[in-house]
Parts: sequence; structure tokens; C-alpha cells
Amino acid sequence: MTKVYVTATPPTPNGDLHIGHLAGPYLAADVYSRFKKMQGHDVSYITYGDDNQSYVSTTANNKKLDPAEMVEINNNIIKSTLRSANIDVDLYKNPLGNNKHTNYVQTFFLELYKNGKLKKKTKDILFCDECNLYLYESFVKGLCPYCKSESSGNLCEACGQINDPTDLVHPKCNICKSVPAVTQYTGLFFPLNNYKEKLQEFYSSRTTWRAQLTEFCNYIVSKDIPDYPVTYPSSWGIPVPISEFQGQVINVWLEMYPGILESIESEDIYNDEHHNKNSNSLVQFLGFDNSFFNSVLHIASAFAIGRDDLLPEHIITNYFYLLDKQKFSTSKDHAVWGRDILKDIPSDNLRFYLSLTNPEHMQTNFSLKDFFDKNTQMVNKWEGLISRYVDIVNKEFNGSIPKDKLVQYQASCLIMRTKNNLERYYDLNQFSLRKAAFELNDYIDSLTNYWEEKVLPMQKKDDDLYKQYLSDFSYLLTALAFFSFPIMPTFSKKLIRNLGAKDVDLSWDNILKVHTCPEIGNENQFFFPVQSRRYQ
Repeated sequence: MTKVYVTATPPTPNGDLHIGHLAGPYLAADVYSRFKKMQGHDVSYITYGDDNQSYVSTTANNKKLDPAEMVEINNNIIKSTLRSANIDVDLYKNPLGNNKHTNYVQTFFLELYKNGKLKKKTKDILFCDECNLYLYESFVKGLCPYCKSESSGNLCEACGQINDPTDLVHPKCNICKSVPAVTQYTGLFFPLNNYKEKLQEFYSSRTTWRAQLTEFCNYIVSKDIPDYPVTYPSSWGIPVPISEFQGQVINVWLEMYPGILESIESEDIYNDEHHNKNSNSLVQFLGFDNSFFNSVLHIASAFAIGRDDLLPEHIITNYFYLLDKQKFSTSKDHAVWGRDILKDIPSDNLRFYLSLTNPEHMQTNFSLKDFFDKNTQMVNKWEGLISRYVDIVNKEFNGSIPKDKLVQYQASCLIMRTKNNLERYYDLNQFSLRKAAFELNDYIDSLTNYWEEKVLPMQKKDDDLYKQYLSDFSYLLTALAFFSFPIMPTFSKKLIRNLGAKDVDLSWDNILKVHTCPEIGNENQFFFPVQSRRYQ
């Protein structure tokens, strides 16, 4: 029996999730997990707070907060926002102060070190005299040496390439904004170039990775890969468990893969006698800017110590989601925060729009005006059609329409066409929230045509044929509840209940088997209205 582990990039607890985050790996991983569960797979959706991230330290410093308290507060906010967005995470752990997590990461690190897989090296590093601080990652800002976009040290979010912070153009300390000096430190580095051939072989075997990730990985292994720093002189993070490197911490990006393994192994199911460890499957969802770490660093570290029994079978990436055609920015207060918007906007409405405009293959844009316009169109179209059906069944048949045992050919063809398409878009071969949302819209358009061309013309002409078309339409609406569940779970459950079905098993293969309409409901409102003017 295959166990599927789904992960989304650990969120940094230096603030809430904004809708750019939600539109990325968190919603995608939730939709995929829901679909696989509908298919009968054993799935666990796992993530955890990226508590040891340098961005936590810099944010806490700039806001004059205690970092540990900030982490606890923001992890709780993040989990609350995920719940509000109906993103159903099975396990969300907190690494800070978690001895089990820390020990696991240190053991993984020591295994690399004791097996001679890490290299001791003296290297240049930026240092801020004003702050008495070594600068790397979020501690330093400058221009990317490759694309000249504003970048932190070690990684440019704009182009996805790793950098040496000493190569940044016009670097400045992110705490005091002064120009740093260049000094040296002796730390441990991971010689990634030693695993180039194994990485090339692994990439060639990946058939479901999106083209941009495959091209990025092939580009990385087409040239020499620089040794990657896995320790830094810092007080924030997991201490390096080697006395010679006292005062240094493990690079948080090397922490993530063992952190995932620890999360997985903490589940009883992982060691269950009914599960073969080698049959487990790992599926990862992440922003494209994290591609190097997940698809190069993590995989190479697993190769280095033979921990390649649970490599990511699939990695699904997304690009940045823009807000009014500009990048989300916490420092510039250019963001729409999840907990704020979800106080006024039902999760299904937001989830559908984020799916429809998802940044899968390129940057896409969120506009509040466009959201409200498209939301109004969508609600009117979907709710209007369902309400017309509910009204007729209640008024003309006292809330009960006999459902024929066999759905007629035209309706069944429409259902099976949509089912087949969504099986591709919800699964990994062509995973696409955009295509799934468009397919749902197209299905509603087809139902509208069916209603207007089949049902209404028979309303006063042929009672038996009229009942048959209404029966077929009930199948079509029942199928809609199944089709929409991964993206709009609240709407789906409300629809299926209102169609008269009780205790429904929303298994994917039950689409044409659910008995509905013995006693139909009379609700007309399937999407709660968006009434807030706060964003308009």
C-alpha cells in the first residue's frame, strides 16, 4: 500500500501568510491532497514553521521583538490562517524548542560530517562592524550579481539563482543599513559538484516536473556547482554539534530535508507493518525561488549518506503572485494578509479565484477589483443555475424528484468528459489549478446550456421527458459537488446536502453512484455574499 506524503514549503513565522503565499504551495498542496484522498490514497499533508530561518532574526531585530515569542505568536497566526482558508494540514510542527527535531537534524548533519561528505574551508564573508554581526541571507541586502534585482544574500528570489553574498552589488547590512566589510570565517561546506552525475540521472527520470524546474535543474548541473555553505557564525539556528565549529549554526536550508523526514517518521503509519517503507511517495509544492534547495541541495545530501529512499517523486513549483502588478512587500505594507481578507471573504470564493489566476508558469496578478468582479460573475452564474433547479423541484414536485437509475447518454458524456479532464488537472501529470478552475467554469456553462436546451423546453410539453431531464440534471449537479470539492470543499458539501444526499462518501469513483433528490433542500445561497467594503 502506497503512502503519499505531501509537503509545502515551511512558512517563515515572521508574520502572517499573505494571499501570495496562499496562492502558491499551500493551496496547491491542499487541492492535490484532497483529490488523492478522494481517490482512496493514504495521504498526509505536512509542513512546519521555518523557525530557524534568518528572516525570523532580522524581523525580530527590526521590530524590537523577542524572536522566540514572535515565532510562537506567528506560527499560531499562520495555522489559524490556513484553517480559515480551509487548507487542511495534517501535521504542522514547531521546530523551535523541539528537541526531537533538533536532535534529528544534528544527527543527519553529523552523518554527513563523519562520512567525510563535508569540507572544512576558510572563506570570505561580509561583516557589519556597527552590529558586530556576520552577514548572510536576510542579514544583507544588495543587487543580485546575475539579474541586478534587489536580493538577499545567498539567494535571489527574482531569478532563483544562489549567490555569494560578497558578490552582491552595493551590499548593506539589513539591520543598520551600513556598508559591511569583508572578513573571513572557517566553516563547513557541502561539495555539491561531487553529485552532479547522480543529480543528472535523477532529473532525467522525473516525468511530471514542470518545464521551468527541469530546465533550471539541467542548467545547474550543466556547469560546476560551487561548494555550498552549510554552517554560519550566528546565534540563531540549530547549533553545529561539533566543538571545532562552536558559535556556528546549521544552514537552515540543510535543515529542511531532515526536518521533513523527522515529521514523516514521527507518524506511526511510517513504521506500520502494513506499509512498505520503499513504497512511500513524497510530493513537494514550493515557490520557484526555492528550487535550488529542494531539487539540488536536499537531493544531493540524501545521495551523500544513502538516505535516498524517500526522494521527492514530484516537485510542483509556482512563480510569484503579484499584487496590483507589484511584488508583495511586508516592509512596504504592500500586501493583503490572509487573516484579514478571510474575515470578510469566504474561503471558497478566494480559493476559486486564486486557482483561476494561479502563477503556475509565470507571474500573475491579484487585483481586488478583478477579484470582486470575477467573484460576482461566478456566484451569479453558479448560484443562479442551481437555484433555478432547486426552485422548480420544490415548487413543481414538492421537493422530491425521482432519480432514474440510469443517467442518459448526453449527460453521462458531459460528466465523464469533465471527470477525465479533472483527473489530469488535479493529479501530477498535468497538475494545474488554473485549468481545473477553468474546467469547472466550462462545466457550469455546459450545465447552463443543458438546462436551457433540454429541461426548459420540455417543462410544459412532455411530463415524462421533463422528469427524465430533471433527473439527469440532478446527476449533473451531484457530479459538480464531486468535481468542485478539491478547490471549494464548503460549497461542495453544502450542494450535495441540499440535493438530498446524506452521509455522502465523496470518493472519486462514487460520482455516478450517489443517491440524491429523495428530499431536496430549499437553500438558494450556496456562496456566502461578499459584503465587506473594507477592500473596495
